Formats: sequence, structure tokens, C-alpha cells
Amino acid sequence: MKKIILFFLLTITILFSQTYILTNDGLYKSFEKVLPGTFSDLFRYDNNIYLVGKDEILNIQTNKKIYVESPTYIGEGYIVSKDRLYHLKNDKLSLIRIISNISNPQVYKDILFAINMGRVVAYNNGKIIWTLSYDKGKINKIRISKNILAVFSTYNLSLFDISNPRYPKFLKKFNPVNDYTYNGYHVLLKNMTISFYDETNKLVFSKKVNGNKIITDSENIIVGNYLITKDFNITTYPFKIKAFVNLNENIEETQTKFTKLWSIDLNADITGRPVAINGTLFLATTSGKLFKLSNGKILWNYHLPFIVTGHLTITENALVVPCWDDFLYSFDLNGNLIWKTQLDSDITLGAAYDGQIIYTVTDDGLLYEIKDGKIISTMKVGKWPISGPFVSLSGQIYTVDGMGYLWKNEKKEKFIGNIKNLAFSLENPQIPSENSVILIDKSNKYVFSKNFFTKNDVKILDFEYDIIDSVIGQKFIYILTENNNLYILEKNSFKILYKKTYENSKFIILDDIGNLYIVGKTITVISTNDSPSTPWNSIFKNNLNSSAVNY
Repeated sequence: MKKIILFFLLTITILFSQTYILTNDGLYKSFEKVLPGTFSDLFRYDNNIYLVGKDEILNIQTNKKIYVESPTYIGEGYIVSKDRLYHLKNDKLSLIRIISNISNPQVYKDILFAINMGRVVAYNNGKIIWTLSYDKGKINKIRISKNILAVFSTYNLSLFDISNPRYPKFLKKFNPVNDYTYNGYHVLLKNMTISFYDETNKLVFSKKVNGNKIITDSENIIVGNYLITKDFNITTYPFKIKAFVNLNENIEETQTKFTKLWSIDLNADITGRPVAINGTLFLATTSGKLFKLSNGKILWNYHLPFIVTGHLTITENALVVPCWDDFLYSFDLNGNLIWKTQLDSDITLGAAYDGQIIYTVTDDGLLYEIKDGKIISTMKVGKWPISGPFVSLSGQIYTVDGMGYLWKNEKKEKFIGNIKNLAFSLENPQIPSENSVILIDKSNKYVFSKNFFTKNDVKILDFEYDIIDSVIGQKFIYILTENNNLYILEKNSFKILYKKTYENSKFIILDDIGNLYIVGKTITVISTNDSPSTPWNSIFKNNLNSSAVNY
């Protein structure tokens, strides 16, 4: 469900839908106070978000407190406490060295910049690699913004390119100011006026503000209670912001890596999850019409006699389709009917396949094992199944009935509620919380619940709308939300690399050659230069919807 924010403009909601905000009275998340108290700073490092308190650093995701006297965060995981320099890793501080007689320390590319005896000094592993001093004016502050070192003095503001921090290059200078940052413009704050200059030093925008410090995520600017976007849209908040971490930050131009290959408009409702292999998509509309699609063309279609709501499944050379006419169908990949097998009642859910046997469960709670179109065994399970079948390494078959009970073969095991899937790495099922999907990437467990997801039980990211589908690749995580937004995240940093709206979309499938299918009334395919992860990368295991460890 969409979050409702009663007293803020829509522009605020969009910008900060995934943002932690630090104010004088505590920490907010999406404008809901999550932690009261007084903190000096807020920062993100190594996929964690930390609050800086008087004598502690708090990981707000794990609630782990790291006790250290009067900490100050200076960038790239480095912490200064008194005369000691520490580095933060896995919620632990490692002492790097003793530092003394410096002020205003900051780190960029593991080089420590500071003011020492009136000079700007750069240190590498505790050794001075260069110094900078002025003949006129006193240096009173430095600030690093992207690759620019700003040196503030009573005489002027001097800017240096430190892309290679060992060899700074002078860029330009301005008259003395109170603060500076760079977001594509040179942003200067002086006497409660903020000014934006382009690279030719032409003033392109200015405004009176009510603060003396610039806060930025390298794109948006906050001063006092004003937010100014890069295109100079202004929003006023009812409180002043001390720091913020925008989890939506830097949706980069790497979007160009994900290029559209083709699209086709079927204008039909789809309830069952499609399958995809080698650049080809197979789907069934709710009304029972099958399609094979490739390169924006319909290669064949076939009309079944009744409704299809379960997912499709691909075996070695066939497509398995459940239907509400009580039949399970098998087609070759050219659209020819191989066999159809009548069962006892409607088949709402899709089938599983372990490389030898097809497994399917009917609405009346009869679990079938089928080979070459012939029923080889049946088991009685719970009626009105909501999930399954899923097949373990040893061939144990799991289903979840309409009351929320887990069945292992014909035995009712325990109540697990309304879950959407199970996942296996080998034998034992991983069970998500209710209304959630669980995926496994190597030894990592991902759970996608409502509008957020976790990795190994640590919350990673919130979304404004509920998550309706998710896939994990070798490089990226793919997430589709209820408002039809597709997000592509870098898997290690969780940085959002791509965000786009695909109207009426319901499913995303990553096939074996790295094509991502966004499926709704319109089907769109984009290239990703990725491949599915293992062992369980989507709700029914993989792009084939096998739902079985062995296939």
C-alpha cells in the first residue's frame, strides 16, 4: 500500500521516500520518527547506516552500539576520537594510528587531509605527502566535495582538483565564503545567501536562506530548512535538517547499460508467472491463450478451453501449463500438443519439475506425480493450496494449504501462514514470513516483505510502494513495485542503477542469456549483461519456474 504523508508536498515524498533524516530531536525515516535523541551526525558506509552520538556510534539496522569517546566521522569509514584515527568495519573500530596537532580532518581515497599549523596537509599512511600554505590570509577550514578540495581562508576560497589526491591541481578561486560544495555547479554560501555558479563563474541562481552550513548528497542541497534541487526547485520544511542519507541517491547514467531490445502490446490480463529461455518468452493469459514471443513477434499461440492462473514451467523440451478445466497440458516449444492429463479438480497453481518428474497439486488437495503424461502416484494434502509444490534435493515435496499449514509429502507439518514461496539450497526449506518471498543467493538469504527487503535478516532498503516481484542476478537485484516501477540495484553496494516505470507490469523474469522481461499488458525486454544467480533466484527458483533443487 502507498504510504500517506498528510502534511508534506508530493515532491518531498518522492525525494525522500528512502531517506533517513537527522534533526535536532532525533532520526526520521520517510518522515516518521524512528529514534528520538540527540545525535551529531548520520552517515552511510559499507551498506550500513550509522548515527554518531556523544560517546557512541549506532548501526541503526543492527542496533549495534560501538562505544568510542567523542567520535567524528571524516569519510570512507574513518572515525576520529580525541587524537586517535580509527577505521570502521563490520561494526568494529580498528585503531589506525595516533594523530595530533591537526584540525578539520577529512579522508578521500584513503588520503587524510587536515589543517596543521596553518597549512593544509595531506597524509598517506601517516606520512606527509604534500602541504599547502598561503602568503595572504589564514586558512580556517577545508571541505572535500566529490573530487574537489575547497580551502577556506580569510583571503579567498581556493578550489583544487584532487582526483589524484597525491597531486592536487588548482582550479579556481572565489571571494571568502562561509561554506561550499559542488553538485555540477559551484555552490557558495555567504551571509545567508546561497549562490550557484557554472564552470565559467557565471551566477545562475541565488536565494536567501536561513542556515550557515550546506548539506548535500552530491545532487540536492539543503540549507536550514530549504531543499534546492539541481534544477533549482525549492521545498521548505517545517524543521531544520542536520544530516540525511538518501538511499535513492545517484541513479546514475549507468541506465544506458540496460538497453531496450523489444516490446509488444498484447493488451491481455496475465495471472500466472511466465517463463523465459534463450531470448524467448512463453506466457498464458488469464483467459487461457498461450503465446511464444521473441524479438517483438508472436511465433505461435494456442487457445486453451478455460482459465489459466498458475505459473508455466519449462522442462528439457516442453512447456507445462495448468488449466482450470482440470487438465495439465504439455506442449513442445513449437506449440504442438504433446499430451494432456486429466486430474480430479481445478489446477490453480503451476507445476514443479525436478528433471524427471512433474509435480502438481489440485484445488481439492490431491498431489500428483506425472511422467510422460502418465500419473505415477498421488498423495492427499490440504485443500485450496496457496503455494507449491516445491521439491527438495532428495525429492521431498512441500505444499502449503489454504489454512496456512505446511505439508511434506502427505504429512501436515506445521502452521506457517500465508507465505508466497519456499526456497531451498539443498534439503531443508527456507520459510519466509507471511506475505513475503524468500530468495537464496549462494549462502545469502533475501526476504522481500511488503515495501522493503532484507539480506541475512538485516533490513537493506525501503520502497514507497509494495514489492510485487523480485529476481537476483549474478551482478544485480531486480525489483518491481506496485506502482509499476522497476529498480535495478548493484548487488554489493545496493546502489540504485536504474529506475523506470512500466505501466501495468506484474512480473519480471531474467533469462539465461541476461534478457530481463517486464511482463504486463505490454511486454518489454531489456538487456542486462547479467545472468541468474544460484541456487534460488526468483519465486519459483529460476527462469524455468522449476520449483525444484535438482533442475
